[in-house]
Amino acid sequence: MQDTVPSASFLVAARAAVTADYIRFHAAERPEAIAVVDNGRDVTYAGFARDIRSVTRALHELGLRRAARVAIDCGNIYWDWLLRLACEELCLASATLAGRESRRFGSALSDFDLVLSDEDALAGEGRRFQAIAPEWMEAILACSGEDEFPALPKHPDDPVRILHTSGTTGTSKRLLYSRRMHERSIAQSLWYNGFTQSSRYLLAIPFTVGAPAACVRMGGTVAIETRLRAADAIVARGITHTTLPPILLMRTLDNLPAGFVKPAELTVFCFGAEVSADLRKRALARLATEVCDMYGSNEIGFVSAARGPDAGTVWPGIELEIVDDRDRVLPQGELGRIRVRTDCMPEGYLDDAEATRRMFRNGWFYAGDMGVLRGPRSLQVVGRSDDLLNIGWNKIMPESLENLVLRAVQAADAGVCSLPNADGIEEVHVALAGVRIDDRELAAELDRALRGFQFGKIYAVKLPTIPRNVGGKIDRRLLKRAVLDSLGRS
Repeated sequence: MQDTVPSASFLVAARAAVTADYIRFHAAERPEAIAVVDNGRDVTYAGFARDIRSVTRALHELGLRRAARVAIDCGNIYWDWLLRLACEELCLASATLAGRESRRFGSALSDFDLVLSDEDALAGEGRRFQAIAPEWMEAILACSGEDEFPALPKHPDDPVRILHTSGTTGTSKRLLYSRRMHERSIAQSLWYNGFTQSSRYLLAIPFTVGAPAACVRMGGTVAIETRLRAADAIVARGITHTTLPPILLMRTLDNLPAGFVKPAELTVFCFGAEVSADLRKRALARLATEVCDMYGSNEIGFVSAARGPDAGTVWPGIELEIVDDRDRVLPQGELGRIRVRTDCMPEGYLDDAEATRRMFRNGWFYAGDMGVLRGPRSLQVVGRSDDLLNIGWNKIMPESLENLVLRAVQAADAGVCSLPNADGIEEVHVALAGVRIDDRELAAELDRALRGFQFGKIYAVKLPTIPRNVGGKIDRRLLKRAVLDSLGRS
């Protein structure tokens, strides 16, 4: 029988490098260089490569098939990263769950071939369950075998990541990232972030993918710090780069320790909402040497970025248009709906056909945002084209909050909107009509109703009525006007 000669494309795919390959390279070239600082514990590149090898071997021994789905719910950020890197090596599709996100997946966990969790409550939700007990992980990491696990051939269409997103609609959905899309996300970070071997990246938002992977691929150091505030960690770890949504950037600035000295070099990447001119000015004066305002979504990755107060610049490889309600392309300078496409975007959501039909049309992704092209690749994002609230990096439909409020608070009606504070950060305002309790009890009931949402301060506003149209739907424009009038703001 004649041997089959692999195609050239297969040979290229089989040789494709994953993040662990880069870590092994640095482990061979600079074994004692620090790859990760895990809450004060230095992990060298040699140790990082050894830990990845041990975890990969342990997962392989579970006998999972190629492209199997693995859900990971682990409170230890370093262990979570090791498990994800091992899944990437074994051509498994991993999903990182955290806190409420585990419950958001709900019955969808039954779609997974393996659920790894440090919470026994998730046992039985998947086809198989493995508790991430400290003894289990420590026993795995204690294995010091030096044998390399045989590399599996990699293909651009391999399923690599399953992302949870509330994204553009405010409801829980899942996206399947192929290896091509995953690598594009890391390549974007490599190109734009400017990491080197001297870079020290603070992982201030757990479970992000692109930036920390890009940093270690270039031989830099990723700092995981859950014990210190962001400002303290920046100083203690000599951080040069970090990612902070505007609401966390504002809180960091508001809570700078006494005597804080601005670092000589610190780039802060922001996403999830616009960075206002005042917030940028404060950050540059007290904390950062550069603030990069990133615009994008889980569905299509980052689309544009602005290193100054002007409109952002659309990135290479992104096709973006501004269209009207009939999908007619608008000329530069006119306000319309943003739509985007790339050569490696998902075809839709895993479990929401209706949202897929609305958001993914004719090869385009409709982001749900309004914008203006100020130049050929100069994008100004103006706001949402729907009622979706965008609080920090949390996006949620106001109706879901209103239902929670009306179940918990003694009031005749409720309406939720968001308004920007002095730093341009959107804050939640709950308007209530027919309140039958005093202000102290009202505050306590609102706290109970919305506990678990990372919204920061929530403001209660009493109104005579909640403005609704003839169909009974809340008129969001009039609601905002009524709240502003009640607060004495324009």
